[in-house]
Amino acid sequence: MNIQEHLQAFDRWLTCRIEEAQNGRKDLAFRDLAIDLPSGSPWEYCLIEPGGRSPQGEGWSVYRLHGVWPESEDEALSEPHAFETPGRRSFIGVITDALFGREAVAHR
Repeated sequence: MNIQEHLQAFDRWLTCRIEEAQNGRKDLAFRDLAIDLPSGSPWEYCLIEPGGRSPQGEGWSVYRLHGVWPESEDEALSEPHAFETPGRRSFIGVITDALFGREAVAHR
């Protein structure tokens, strides 16, 4: 797997995990695993209570998705989506748009 494929796989994986956490009103903790492990996924995650402690061990990133900022009504009413749903934006796509602007991404 080349780096572009790896990043695309991570983008899909992370976007789905964020949706899972948001739908369950939890925070998301995740970390990298060795790529050559037979588990199938090079990432490990768990959902934690909002504001809860990160899992024990090294390398955990925690995304505080609830209880930090007020939630808008639109977010509270959102439905889960399939990754390929038209108009659905990936996590990395949102970051790229914020950094470089939507028009810059469209011209790549």
